Amino acid sequence: MYQKNPMDIKPTERLAKITYANSFDVDFCFLLRERRPPSLASMQDASLEVESNIYVVENLRGKYEMRKFK
Repeated sequence: MYQKNPMDIKPTERLAKITYANSFDVDFCFLLRERRPPSLASMQDASLEVESNIYVVENLRGKYEMRKFK
């Protein structure tokens, strides 16, 4: 969508990256911006990686908690 914006209203890529990162919760935003992706497209790819990593950690944590209470 960013690339489809007309040049006269398109924000800079840096501003678009900041706005995109800030659309997530604080922890996710921090993890995403910590990766310092060079472009908006790479930031979007990184967000998918961060999301899948968080999902895996939450599942592992849940399995650990289940074993802890048995």
